[in-house]
Amino acid sequence: MTDLYSLFDNLNYTSLLKKKRGSFVLDDTIGVGLLFASLYHKKKDSYAIVSNNFYTAQKVYEFLLNFVPENDLVLFPSDELLRAEALSSSKELMAQRIYAMGQLAFGKDKILITHPSALCRFLPKKETFEELTIKLKVGSRFSLEKLKTTLINAGYTRVNKVDQSLQFALRGDILDIFSVNYLKPIRVEFFDDEIESIKYFDIASQSSLEKLDTIEILPASDTLLKDDELNDFSLRLKEVMEKDLSLIKSENTRDLYQQTITGDMEDILARNYKNRLYRYYGFALNQANSILSYFDPKVVFIPDKEGFEESSNLIFQEARDYLLELQKSGQAPSHLEEYMTLEEAFLNKNVSYGSKFSHTPDDEIFQTRSLVSTGAGISSLIPLIDSYRSSKKIVLTLSDEHQRKTVTNLLSEFHVEYENVKGLSLPEGQLGVSDFSLNVGFELPSYSVTYISTSELFGKKLVATRFSGRFKNATILKSYQDLKPGDYVVHEYNGIGQFIQVKTMETDGVHRDYLEIAYAGGDELYVPLDQFRLVRKYSGREGYAPKLSHLYSGDWEKKKAKIKSRVNDLADRLIALYGERAKVGGYPFNEDDELQQRFEDEFPYSLTPDQAKSLEEIKKDMEKPYPMDRLLCGDVGFGKTEIAFRTAFKAIDNGKQVAMLAPTTLLARQHYEVAIERFQTFGVHIALLSRMVSAHEIKLVLEGLEKGTIDFVIGTHKLLSKEVHFKNLGLLIVDEEQRFGVAQKEKIKEMKKDVDVLTLSATPIPRTLQMSLIGIRPVSTINTPPEARTPIQTYVTPYEDKVVYELIKRELARLGQVFFIHNTISTIYEIGNKISRHVPGAKVGVVHGQMEKEEIEDVMQKFYDGELNVLVATSIIENGIDVPNANMIIVENADHFGLSQLYQIKGRVGRGDRVAYAYLMYKPHKKMNQDAIKRLKAIQDFTELGSGYKIAQRDLMIRGAGDILGPEQAGFIDSVGLDLYMQLLNEAIEEKKTGIKKAPPKSRTLFDIDAYIPKSYAIASDKIELYQDLENAKNEEELKKVASHMRDVYGKMPHQVELLILQKRINFLMEKEEFFKIEQMDAYVDILLSDTFTRISHIAVDLFNALLPYMNEIKVNFVDKKVHVRLKRSKKDDWIDELYRILQTIDELYTKRKNEGNNGL
Repeated sequence: MTDLYSLFDNLNYTSLLKKKRGSFVLDDTIGVGLLFASLYHKKKDSYAIVSNNFYTAQKVYEFLLNFVPENDLVLFPSDELLRAEALSSSKELMAQRIYAMGQLAFGKDKILITHPSALCRFLPKKETFEELTIKLKVGSRFSLEKLKTTLINAGYTRVNKVDQSLQFALRGDILDIFSVNYLKPIRVEFFDDEIESIKYFDIASQSSLEKLDTIEILPASDTLLKDDELNDFSLRLKEVMEKDLSLIKSENTRDLYQQTITGDMEDILARNYKNRLYRYYGFALNQANSILSYFDPKVVFIPDKEGFEESSNLIFQEARDYLLELQKSGQAPSHLEEYMTLEEAFLNKNVSYGSKFSHTPDDEIFQTRSLVSTGAGISSLIPLIDSYRSSKKIVLTLSDEHQRKTVTNLLSEFHVEYENVKGLSLPEGQLGVSDFSLNVGFELPSYSVTYISTSELFGKKLVATRFSGRFKNATILKSYQDLKPGDYVVHEYNGIGQFIQVKTMETDGVHRDYLEIAYAGGDELYVPLDQFRLVRKYSGREGYAPKLSHLYSGDWEKKKAKIKSRVNDLADRLIALYGERAKVGGYPFNEDDELQQRFEDEFPYSLTPDQAKSLEEIKKDMEKPYPMDRLLCGDVGFGKTEIAFRTAFKAIDNGKQVAMLAPTTLLARQHYEVAIERFQTFGVHIALLSRMVSAHEIKLVLEGLEKGTIDFVIGTHKLLSKEVHFKNLGLLIVDEEQRFGVAQKEKIKEMKKDVDVLTLSATPIPRTLQMSLIGIRPVSTINTPPEARTPIQTYVTPYEDKVVYELIKRELARLGQVFFIHNTISTIYEIGNKISRHVPGAKVGVVHGQMEKEEIEDVMQKFYDGELNVLVATSIIENGIDVPNANMIIVENADHFGLSQLYQIKGRVGRGDRVAYAYLMYKPHKKMNQDAIKRLKAIQDFTELGSGYKIAQRDLMIRGAGDILGPEQAGFIDSVGLDLYMQLLNEAIEEKKTGIKKAPPKSRTLFDIDAYIPKSYAIASDKIELYQDLENAKNEEELKKVASHMRDVYGKMPHQVELLILQKRINFLMEKEEFFKIEQMDAYVDILLSDTFTRISHIAVDLFNALLPYMNEIKVNFVDKKVHVRLKRSKKDDWIDELYRILQTIDELYTKRKNEGNNGL
């Protein structure tokens, strides 16, 4: 025995690969995974495994990832809930299917893992899929027009800018495309019809990255039909319709049938494949192609024959019932099938079955056992190893170096002998420690071998699903600040207006782009886009509509002045508060010691870069001689608690007590439970203080705090009561401070005076506010989600009772829990009762905002403990608790919620390691307003973790700013918008810190040249972004970057755009101290140089010499003691180049002479 695979050398694979009596008896996850890992290791070939359901298939896939390269494994998934899939299919699953089809059609030696609803799904013929796969190579020729048609036929959606998978964009000579077989989108640049370059590009910045030579673009749909198939389909469907109509008695049903089926047929013929039209696909193809027809597997193995038959029968029955229901109501024709038969799916394939139980003496028994995870963490390492001492060989697999060190140190400490082994090798002695990455441990009783993974050693799963990464999501940050017609804007001098459009106007042959803005009373203002800095998008709370200002009324100036004076008071208050804290002496904590290091090493994950940076900042503050007051912001589940615990340990290690304050009993209990597990090996005495604790225990806790025998207390506002006395409090951690009442906040302020304080918040605050608080209230932020959090599968679908009951049944059958959000208190109990009646086994609880706080907590507690499995709630759970077993959330009337609310509600699920589902439902047949549609689409598209952070950013930031600065300021933020408010606050604080008032910017000259962005180069919404980018460029270096980015994304620049960039270059020069101003007349341009220039001795002579080459075009004079250069204007725009060169010459001369003066030459 040298390694794991060598154990299986004598396995009889023939019963697996050939039809013979007897079958393999094995576990349907670990057993089947090990069997195929060793088979593949022995002989690389193609194999297929069909699990009972998506969940098991995913577990097999994850387990196999430990042994087989990701590239050789193919997961082919499909939704198992027909009714929901018919309404709205998951883009993630479809992208994964297309990727799998490409892997099998064009690759070799693959292991496919699938399940009945995916196996029996109708797919396009392999030839059709291959024909619609486009191969592009640098230097080859292609008609862009033809390419566009092929892409649309292959299911791609055309957009202006690609921001997620399955889209393409065409701008001039540039084709951007995002195919699911690449993790980044691709940019193809044409010169006429020749491909000049192919590069990856970054979604967020849209900038090109590394070059490629060839690419393969897969289709963007798994329902593809060729023209002849469409024609044939249309003829056959008309025949079926004729027959069906002759049998329908009711006139209403007949009308509905005629209308529905004709509409469906038109959509299909136009290749407008909606999800619900999938039911026609098998009929349209007129032949069954399953995923098995895309490659030639050596064997198709079904690990659990009985389970497979049961789940296949269930989905077939469900599909028959569903189609029959639709046919009876006139919503579907006869002759449709959702799934092909198993015979069709398995046609000409070698199918072999396994079983969980042995039935005949010929069975080959392959025994594996999964290990029980104690969840007790590293402290139980030695007892855990001891419990498997009956095995001859034990291997601890730890791929993380940091974890390996922790374990080996502990083994040495307890004098346990071990040897280091590589990969899956077995040790010479009994215990080996390996660097192999294994997500779950297992025991092989018949070989007397046990592999123990991180999961059992640290009580944490190594990785959740990796399959989820095929559908890449949109990046919203930039586009969320884009201006769209109808948006409110704030003009610094004219107030709040409404943006109408970008308008290009022409005067005397000169074009200019303007923002057209509507004000109160029907007034309009045209702002040249090159003065973009005066206008910004109004950002207020979601759904808040500000009042439009009246132009020229003076009201706006008054409002601004009022806010300025209040902002000044706030700045004084903030600076005084900071000064106050700086005067109070605090306790300087020592630098980290070995014990701190050991505590940190026990955490089974590496910190994300943001976590590490935040921790570093907090520790530095703690080591200073005055009290810390730091805010730590980060999304729910982004790892703030671990950072808090590390700082708590630092305080305890320094002999101080720590108090952690939580807004609810349940949160306090959760923190307490996590803390007990996290601190258990270090002898830290932890206590809980809340109304859930008995009076006797409370008495003991209070005594312990006063005597100093309790190191760390976690509790609710009870911690703030008069009877709580600490012996030596050193650190106060406040979780979600904004959720405490006014009186409690005052108490917290009192406590804060002389102890270090760390406040945790899941509500982000604006970056600008963060900047202005530097040196006043320091802020750390965690923006990156931890590894291995599974994205949530999100569906936006019409509400149907049947679908809801079916979804809840499914989730309860997986032993999961369900949140059901119903935001109307008057009918919430009725909903709860309906679910109880229709879903057997549902234990339903109800919570809403009018219940007593204690009552709400009690119900939540029961849900958290698993006594209830369905929680019907209003949006009160928006910032609630962490229930790892809740993997489904159903939101009724989702269109009524704001974006940030939806995001936070959705964040309640997906905290465990299983795929989570969010169903956002709206009333069928209801006309939703555009905003609601956009919100739901945004939530559906941004399933990636941390992306919601971006979605909700604006709204939450405004909340966050209000929380930090107080309710009065929140009102002011609404009245002028967040951005302008922050500018005023920043200016006030800066002025008070430095005593220097900010000077107004120099005015800029707009030249009469044809400098603008033609619509042939960029569409209106892009123009705004481009002008914004030009505006934000602060120097020549940044301008170069903007210009090269424009060239990259939009292609070669027309002359008008080059002029626009030149004008910007001139503006940069004119802002320098040697220039006073520039004046433009009909026949000439005057450049006036400043006194600073004139003061340099004899510079006029040098200037005259430097400008000699231009003397035919210019005159140089002295006017009012200022040097005055006049340039003749020609009819064409050439004079502007001349002007730029003259300004450059003057600048170079001035810089040279000034430096000589400074060097004393």
